[in-house]
Amino acid sequence: MGRRQAWSIAAACAIAALSSAEGPAAAQSNAAIAEKLFLDGRALMNAGKVHEACAKFGDSQRADPALGTLMHLAACHEKDHRPATAWSEFTDAAEQARNSGQHEREHFAQAHAAALEKVLQKIVIELAPPVAGIDVRLDSQPLPAGVIGTEIPLDPGDHELDITAPGKKPWHRSGLNLGTSAAVTHVAVALEDEAAPATAAPSASGPSGGPPVLATVAAPDESSKTGGQTTRRIAGIAAAAAGVGLLVVAAVEEGTSISRNHDEGKYAAAPALEAQVADQSKTAQTYAIVFGATGVVAVGVGLFLVLTAHGDPAHVGSAARPALRAAPYAVPRGGGLVIEGLL
Repeated sequence: MGRRQAWSIAAACAIAALSSAEGPAAAQSNAAIAEKLFLDGRALMNAGKVHEACAKFGDSQRADPALGTLMHLAACHEKDHRPATAWSEFTDAAEQARNSGQHEREHFAQAHAAALEKVLQKIVIELAPPVAGIDVRLDSQPLPAGVIGTEIPLDPGDHELDITAPGKKPWHRSGLNLGTSAAVTHVAVALEDEAAPATAAPSASGPSGGPPVLATVAAPDESSKTGGQTTRRIAGIAAAAAGVGLLVVAAVEEGTSISRNHDEGKYAAAPALEAQVADQSKTAQTYAIVFGATGVVAVGVGLFLVLTAHGDPAHVGSAARPALRAAPYAVPRGGGLVIEGLL
């Protein structure tokens, strides 16, 4: 049976089943191109241009797969010092020949595959413990995750190995040169955890930049009666003014929340937009609570400092007082306030 006879039978069946997108004319054109590429490859092979011949045989096989072309391609790669590629192609050819009853070609392919298997260079990727979602790429070609721990035949030359996994730093190794002698190279892979993302420090920019920073109101050091009272009064006024400002911001955020809440029903036909509006409403309400609570505390502290500025500093204390720390925080569904220290 000729090199293209088996394919001719398969092509006839395929043409009858395909739609108008791949008609008989296209199949005949592919077969003609493949035949010309095959003849060019054989001519190059006879001229001793092995590498160029392999490229022609490969293009012919891709254009119109045929057992005869595959056999020539495998033999070409064997002469081109690509034993792993040739071994794989001879193994495939032996199976195709066995299925089609071509015993002579089957025995020929089996004999060459067996001879090549004795000189194959292989690598074994070792990774412990197993990692879920691993992506393995050898020379930029993706490999199944099950390749870990399995001997992988490779042609001689430099190779690159890239391995990635969720939550792990990418692992890369280049210059994997297996040489020309039969050997098994073990490649140990250690995937390191990615650094945890740094928690951004809260800023005082409001809703666009997160919750307000930690507000610290320190009790003044009253070293003397007059100076201590003045400093205490100034600190009280400043704290109260800051509190009023925070209450204004809280009122604005509450207004935004109410406005977004009223807008929710307007986007019933667009669920994604409606969900976005609802999320904006909840976020604005959270910031209103946080800013409002912080403002109330600041106003209270300011009033306390102002009202006690006329007292006897002996009762207040001449040493530096611990700071009163008001730390608001916000989360997606709420917020709160942490207060530390004494006046």
